[in-house]
Amino acid sequence: MKKVLICILVGVMALLTLTSCKGKKTEATKAVENMISELGEITVDSADALDAIEKAYSALSVDERERVKNYDKYLEAKEEYKQEKNKFKSYDEMNATIAEIIDLAKTERSKDGSDFSDLISKGNAILEQYKNLSKEEKEYVHVTDELKDAIKTLSDMVDGTAKSAAEYVKAFNTVYAEENYEVTAIYCIKMVRESVQYNVFALTYKDADGAEHNVYSRARCTSDVKAEDIAANKDSMFSDTSPDYSLNAVRNGNVELDLATVLKLAK
Repeated sequence: MKKVLICILVGVMALLTLTSCKGKKTEATKAVENMISELGEITVDSADALDAIEKAYSALSVDERERVKNYDKYLEAKEEYKQEKNKFKSYDEMNATIAEIIDLAKTERSKDGSDFSDLISKGNAILEQYKNLSKEEKEYVHVTDELKDAIKTLSDMVDGTAKSAAEYVKAFNTVYAEENYEVTAIYCIKMVRESVQYNVFALTYKDADGAEHNVYSRARCTSDVKAEDIAANKDSMFSDTSPDYSLNAVRNGNVELDLATVLKLAK
């Protein structure tokens, strides 16, 4: 009986010793916990620290990983870093749009012939977003008075283009009143030189037989141009394209304007 009790006691002690050893944190486990505790504020510059923790944690055994008590904090830090990175990606996109707006307002014309309305909307949206950014966030977004001035310049160009296009159509209808032509489309290249907006127009019209033709202006029109001035210079304002000229060639690089709006203004 005594031998049995001794054997049981020895077995219990061995089990307790084994459990104690298994439950003890290793130096590697403590090191990972310390790395997590020292993370501090999570920013876009926290990538190296998070990567180091990931590598150290991956090197632990399954049992050691279970004993990293603050691992949840690491997971939260990873998610916070992801959000910060996405935020800065949106800042980069905003800055790219800002640069495009400012550059476009300074150049003579749109590089791809596209309208300015979309960029104007994006620029105004950025100004609204900027108001709600924190002081620290505003340091990463390049909103200045130059952006505001550029948006105004493009907005004035859009408004001025429709008005001068209407004058161009009025002049065309005056010059060719007896031919009974019908304007079916109008196009424009916007230009800025020395802070003055100019427009170069082209239009498509149908003759009495329904055949389509193109004319274009070899001279530039300011935004405040009048129909009588255009009509007085009809030779340079309404240049016919040659018969074998592609209908699309005269439109190349031009923005098609909303004809209904132009015709309404032309009345």
